[in-house]
Amino acid sequence: MVAVNSYKMCLAFVDGGSQPRTPIIIGGHQLEDNLLHFDRANSRFGFSSNLLARSTTCSNF
Repeated sequence: MVAVNSYKMCLAFVDGGSQPRTPIIIGGHQLEDNLLHFDRANSRFGFSSNLLARSTTCSNF
């Protein structure tokens, strides 16, 4: 994680090249009870806030 400012954190990525020696994985902890939004038009993605805090789960979508 990289601090953008005191209110925002971003995932940092490393270009592993065309034949990386080890995989780069977004883990289950980051994905658990969150939605992952792919913004293909702007080449970025983001996470929702925790769904449990909204009294819902991924199975409701």
